[in-house]
Amino acid sequence: MKIFRFILSSLLLSIALTVSAGSDTTKVVVLSVNDMHAKIDNFPKFKSLVDSIRSVHEHVLLFAAGDNFTGNPIVDQFPEPGYPIIELMNLTGFNASALGNHEFDYGQDVLAKRLAQANFPFLAANIIYESITPLDIKPFLVLQMENGLKIGILGLIQINEAGLPDTHPAKLTGIKFDKGIDIAPNYKWLADSSDVLIGLSHLGFEDDVLLAEQMKEFDLILGGHTHTMVSNPQEYNNVLVMQAGSNLKYVSMTTLNLVENKVVDKHAQLLNISNHRGSDSALEALIAGFNDNKELNQVIGTAVHPLNGKDELGSLMTDAMTAILPLEIAFQNNGGIRVDMIPQGNITIKDVYQLDPFGNEIIHFKLSVTEIKSLISNAFNRGKEIDLQVSGINYTVIQDKDGLASDIIITLPDGSSPDENRIFNTGLSSYLASSYDFDHKDTGHSLYTITAQALINFIKANQEINYQGVKRTFVKMAE
Repeated sequence: MKIFRFILSSLLLSIALTVSAGSDTTKVVVLSVNDMHAKIDNFPKFKSLVDSIRSVHEHVLLFAAGDNFTGNPIVDQFPEPGYPIIELMNLTGFNASALGNHEFDYGQDVLAKRLAQANFPFLAANIIYESITPLDIKPFLVLQMENGLKIGILGLIQINEAGLPDTHPAKLTGIKFDKGIDIAPNYKWLADSSDVLIGLSHLGFEDDVLLAEQMKEFDLILGGHTHTMVSNPQEYNNVLVMQAGSNLKYVSMTTLNLVENKVVDKHAQLLNISNHRGSDSALEALIAGFNDNKELNQVIGTAVHPLNGKDELGSLMTDAMTAILPLEIAFQNNGGIRVDMIPQGNITIKDVYQLDPFGNEIIHFKLSVTEIKSLISNAFNRGKEIDLQVSGINYTVIQDKDGLASDIIITLPDGSSPDENRIFNTGLSSYLASSYDFDHKDTGHSLYTITAQALINFIKANQEINYQGVKRTFVKMAE
């Protein structure tokens, strides 16, 4: 116990924020979370932790680095989608949030309501409005603290190879985006207008490092998107780069030491929110009310064994699609599988929406074997790894020495090869259909069924769900 008290005292001493009378030395504590994905259950501990730090330190800032939405049906299926997490962020006292790609998942009209609800600004400097009224999103913010210290914050949002954030393209009508790393140098002047310059980035950790290498004006980059746990913080080009995992399990805490309003030292650490003993009782009551949703807690089936990993979960999701006539084959991208497992036991509607929160429609394509191979190959080459789970066939990617797909071998469930002239009724999510490049003569049409609803119907119809050991996708090196 004495050792614990000594360690705790040492930690508090090391992070203590004080401004000594007559001194020109200031310490500022910067807290940041990222990729919360609507996981609200840890907020009572989180707010208590933030409040405890504020009670000891005079200058504390709190930021989110984007993707506050999508991943918890309690929030995603709320009558006003996203409302609960913005309410909790307001009560916790956030100073700003980066705009994440999943902030668009509910559509621009809902996003506009959440922006109006927030008591803090959302930031993104690389967003361009073409044919719509601009959303209330600022490129940057300069906070002036009580002692006159100016903190500049520049926001940046991720874009993919198609030049769009990773959300359904239909949610981005009328908006274009510049590459964040290209736009950021246009704001170097913020360093002259601020005593501290922070990048609030939803670009991903690797791009944050590149950003630091090209823009030394930043003192600190607080990142998101890649869910990276930066347990050993480092400086790149004298810029400290931090990211705190995902799902509100950790918060990054950076201490900036300033002399005559210039940063002279900085250090950072991750704090495990679950290890904090305190809890905010008012938020506990509020979240209990949000979670009291009888419809989402309805049991629809049973997992005979835990469903683990992309293969088992993706096979379940695609089988639910091929249960819809006339589909024979279906594909699900790994990025759309949003949980790592469904435990053994009861499966609820809430479990389904946690697995598949996006509201994508099923699109029916009539595809040849050659076109199906094009889809698989192009998807594999995006990351040089399996990206599509499948129902109705098995496939093996032949990978060349450069890591790319040189051939695709397709087999039917009975082990036979398909007729190369056959046309298959193939189902894709509307996100996959609109975001992935592949050869297809058929333009496709919607079956007007949401993928999550297809999954709910499939589980209800089958009741006992068992995908233990199921694997339908393989990789083999070219000889």
